[in-house]
Amino acid sequence: DFRGRAYPIPPHLSNVGSDLCRGLLQFAKSKPLGPRGLYWLKVHLANFAGNDKITFDERVKFVDEHMDVVRRSAENPFEERWWMGLEDPFQGLATCMEIIKAIDSGDPQSYECSLPVHMDGSCNGLQHYAALGRDKGGGRYVNMCAESKPQDVYSGVMKDVIRIVEEESKRELDFDTTDPDSLTKAQKIELKNNKAAKLLNGHIDRGVVKRPVMTSVYGVTLIGARAQIEEKIVEKLENAGYDVDELHREIFVACGYLAKVVIQVIRFHFTGAEETMEWLKKC
Repeated sequence: DFRGRAYPIPPHLSNVGSDLCRGLLQFAKSKPLGPRGLYWLKVHLANFAGNDKITFDERVKFVDEHMDVVRRSAENPFEERWWMGLEDPFQGLATCMEIIKAIDSGDPQSYECSLPVHMDGSCNGLQHYAALGRDKGGGRYVNMCAESKPQDVYSGVMKDVIRIVEEESKRELDFDTTDPDSLTKAQKIELKNNKAAKLLNGHIDRGVVKRPVMTSVYGVTLIGARAQIEEKIVEKLENAGYDVDELHREIFVACGYLAKVVIQVIRFHFTGAEETMEWLKKC
């Protein structure tokens, strides 16, 4: 496609297909697991069980503590249904089977495995910019630096955005707002931001900031970020009982304010990425 991504020709059985498809697929050539292969199979299974925010050693420990149910799932999946509660059950079941085969082989290091173990990047665009700019501060947020636990850039940005919006929503304005026409330009902006923060406070989560963060390194504009945020905020306000049609103008303004806050937080944490992008624009 226009991003340079290649897609499989088969419409059904492919590595970008459903959980069932991915659970069936294996590499054509198997290789010995080696000294760390079984370790990573266990990490892979723990990820399917929703334990992807703890350390790798803790994930392995989780699987070891559940080895009885892993074995029962592998040997009799119709009777033992534990695997069906995993996020991707068929891929999880395939991993259960592979772990048990490796253990039962008597020599897991020599056991030949062909099961793919998935690894995902953490906001790849920011990872590339952090690496290019040797930005340790930003790199830490996107798992480019050694940390005891995986970092989540979206949650990190979300926490700062929530703090800024909450502080603004509680701030008392030091001027009379009863006659907006008499306010200066700066006071009007202050009033607008304060009203926006009051409307948004309590309705911001990871999903609200994720897309703007993800697309920040691909040149997303303030208008684009506002539209991404508005889509989520409208949904949240509607679920909270607000009349989103009546508040259309207020929501539009509030999402513009929030887009600026999100971009401000991203620039604060990823100064290296910002400087590298600016340098590339000038080249």
